[in-house]
Amino acid sequence: MNIVPQGNFKSQVSTDQDKTTLSSVVPSLPDTLRQQEGGAVPLSSQMNDRHPLESKLKHWETTQRQRQMEQYRQIFGIAEPMKRTMELEIVNRTDFNPLSADSSMHRDILLNKDCSIDWEDVYPGTGLQSGSMVGDDVHSKIERQLGI
Repeated sequence: MNIVPQGNFKSQVSTDQDKTTLSSVVPSLPDTLRQQEGGAVPLSSQMNDRHPLESKLKHWETTQRQRQMEQYRQIFGIAEPMKRTMELEIVNRTDFNPLSADSSMHRDILLNKDCSIDWEDVYPGTGLQSGSMVGDDVHSKIERQLGI
């Protein structure tokens, strides 16, 4: 019968043993955002300094297109995604644009984007594509105009 506790028995329990990672609001709770030990911050973002969603957003349209082609293949067979891919390639290689040089009406119809409005539709020819600079930035354009 153990009436008397053992020698390693703790009479007090404290959750604030490490003073550096305590929450400023509730001092007895650990601050997981300051600890950054895999729980709050993914290990991949600590290694390459990028958020995990960044690559998904960067390749969003490509991933959606691949998913759509895979669904077409499962439903209609291999002919439907091949046909759509060939049609898109023909439109990309063709320089026929009846509306203007910046118009990609045929491509939008093939990609099912004819009813959506993107950044490129509102601000054509700005060099911005979905919020990211492509090619030249503002500083290089100013330097080119001033001949620096």
